[in-house]
Formats: sequence, structure tokens, C-alpha cells
Amino acid sequence: MTEQDTTVSQRNFYLMLSPPDGQNIANNLGFSPSSEDVYEEEQKDVLRSWAILTQAGIVDSMSDAADWMADVMVNDNMLPPDDVMDDTEIVNVGFDLDNLDSDDFLSFHSMPYGELRKMHQQIKDSTYNTVLGCLVGAVSKLLDEELIELTTV
Repeated sequence: MTEQDTTVSQRNFYLMLSPPDGQNIANNLGFSPSSEDVYEEEQKDVLRSWAILTQAGIVDSMSDAADWMADVMVNDNMLPPDDVMDDTEIVNVGFDLDNLDSDDFLSFHSMPYGELRKMHQQIKDSTYNTVLGCLVGAVSKLLDEELIELTTV
């Protein structure tokens, strides 16, 4: 595979991560925006691939896997049980910013428990969407490279 083939394959993978946001993801990762004609064709290809995988039942299986992985990565046990705290109670939360050069390597904030639960759910939803997009993108890449094929039973 040439470097250009790899670049095209990588761009297509980013596009497949999310039908509505794939173009933004690719642009944010350094790929030039498509012309209007190319953009429309790329969108059609992405939607076609998602539709094929959905119709074959593959997206449902990958959705289950993404949901399970989101449970592993953003476990509900990270929060106290709902009956222990009221949503209005103030909690102190530390965030690891992973920036060793910053004086604020670990940042602490106070917030209502309800906001923390909401943030936790948003992170879990984002994790689910990311994992699902990666799975669909990977299978689509395998199909494009003809390493696997779909057959009807």
C-alpha cells in the first residue's frame, strides 16, 4: 500500500466514524476540506456504508459491543449510588489534565452532584459513540480493501 493509499484510507476511516461529524473529524486531524462535489459523494458513501452494515445487522452487534466497552471505560460504579446523594449536594471533583507542563496538573472543582452525574453520562455517551464509530469504520475499511465480504444467508 502506497503512502497516498494509506492517506486516503485514513481519511475514509475518519469520515466513517460519524456520518454527521466525519468531515469535521477529518478536517480537525489535518485533512483539507473537500470540494462541494466531493463532499456530497463522500457523504453518500458514508451513509451507504452505514446503511449496508445496519441492514446486515452488523451495526446492532457493534452497538452492543460499544455499549459494553463504554461500561468498562466509564463504569457507573465511579459514582455513589443514586440513593446516597441528592443532586443538589456539592461535591469536590479532581480532574487529571494530563499536562505535566502545567501548574494545574490536577484541577479541583466544586459542583452539584447532579452536574457530576450529567457529566459522567455525557462522557459515557461520547465513549459509546467513539467506540461504535471505530468499529463501523474498521469493518468498512476491511470491506473497502476486500479483506472481508458480506454474504446473504
